[in-house]
Amino acid sequence: MQSAVLPEKNTPSTEQTALLEKDDTEYGTAKARSPCILTNRAPPLGERWMAKLHNRIPVSALTIPGTHDSAAFTGAWPFIQTQKMGITEQLNAGIRYFDLRCGLRDDIVEMVHGSALLGLTLSVLLDMVYLWMMSHPTEALVVQIKQDRAAERSSMHFAHAIWSCISSGNTHWRTANTTPTLGELRGRIQLLRRFTGPTLHAYGIDVTQWQDNPSKPFTIYTWHDVQVTIQDHYRPAEAQALPALIARKGGDVVELLDHAAANVDPGHWYINFTSAYEFNLWYQLPPREIAVGGYWAFKWEEGINPRLSGYLQQHKGQRRYGIVPMDFPESGADDLITALIESNYKHVPSNASWVWWTLLVVVLILAATGGFVYAKCDWRAAACMLSGGHFNKSLEVH
Repeated sequence: MQSAVLPEKNTPSTEQTALLEKDDTEYGTAKARSPCILTNRAPPLGERWMAKLHNRIPVSALTIPGTHDSAAFTGAWPFIQTQKMGITEQLNAGIRYFDLRCGLRDDIVEMVHGSALLGLTLSVLLDMVYLWMMSHPTEALVVQIKQDRAAERSSMHFAHAIWSCISSGNTHWRTANTTPTLGELRGRIQLLRRFTGPTLHAYGIDVTQWQDNPSKPFTIYTWHDVQVTIQDHYRPAEAQALPALIARKGGDVVELLDHAAANVDPGHWYINFTSAYEFNLWYQLPPREIAVGGYWAFKWEEGINPRLSGYLQQHKGQRRYGIVPMDFPESGADDLITALIESNYKHVPSNASWVWWTLLVVVLILAATGGFVYAKCDWRAAACMLSGGHFNKSLEVH
C-alpha cells in the first residue's frame, strides 16, 4: 500500500454518467433487481435520497454529503465543536458519511476531538445509527473510524475494542476491503479503517496511509486495488487572515471537486474535506468561521459553505464529486446538502410532479381493487382542486 500525488484527469463518458439515471422503483422486489430500469422522476431528498439510485452503482461513483468530526456536537467550545446537528439529525438531513474520532479509556471507546472528550461513547452513537437504519433500509453509510487520542488505563488494544463494538451489531456492517455497489451496501455501513492493529489486513478499506495536513491532495493505493484520493488540508503552514484562509481552502476544495467530476473511473474514491481552522499568535479562527463566515475589517466574509453552494449552483446536473465532509453543513447555505445530493441525478423535476405521480398511484390502486368508478371521481376532484377550480358534484358518475 502506498500514497501518491493526484492522478491525471479524464473526461467522463456517456456510459458512466447514464448509469446513475437507472432506477429501482420497487426496491426489494424482482423488478428492483432488473438492471435496465430508467427514470426521469425527482430524487427523494433527505431521509431516503438513495432509494431511487440503481443497485449497480459503485458507492465510490456517488456524491455523498458527509460531516467532519461528526460527533463534535456535544459542546459549544469554538475550537472543539464542528457540528450543531446530532447524529440522527445529520442522517435525516441526508448525511451519509461519518468521520468518527475515538479514544480508548478504561477499555471503553469514547468519542473525542483531538484530546477533548465529547461525553459520548461509540456504542451509544452506533445504537442511534442502527435504530435509524432499521427504518431506512434503502440507505447506505460510509464510516471512517480513527484513533485520535492515546489509550488510557486500558488493557485491550484499540483495534480489539473497535472490533468488539462493531461485532455486537455486525449485521449492520460491511467490513470487506473492496468497494461495494450501492445494492450491496443498502441498510449497512462500509468501514474505512484509519487505525492499525494485529490481524487487520483485510478488515475494512485500509486508509491508514492517510497524510496529516498535506498541502496537496494525495492518493492511497490499498493492497486490494482500492484507490482513494483525499484533500484534507485543514490548517495553514503560515499565519493567514480570514479572507486569505477561506480563499485558499476554497481553492483546495474546488480543485478536487473538478478532478472527481472529470475522472471516468467509477471505482476511484474521493474524499474532499471542506473543514479548516487556525490558531496561532496572530489569528484564532475556529471551524465555524471558516465554514459559515465572519466579519473581517468591518466586512462580512463568506465562508466555505455558501461558496460551495454557489459552485454547485453554477455546475448543476449530474456530476460525481465523491464524499464531501463538512463542518456545520446546515449553516451558511440552507440548500448545501440538497445541492450535493441532487448532483447524483441528471434531471430534478419540480416538486409539483410528485403530486401528480401520487394521485396516479392512488387511482391505479383503487382500480386494481375494484374501485375504478370512484377513483375516476376522486381523480377529477383532486385534479380540479390542484388547478384552482371547483369540483361539481353533479358531474359525479354513479
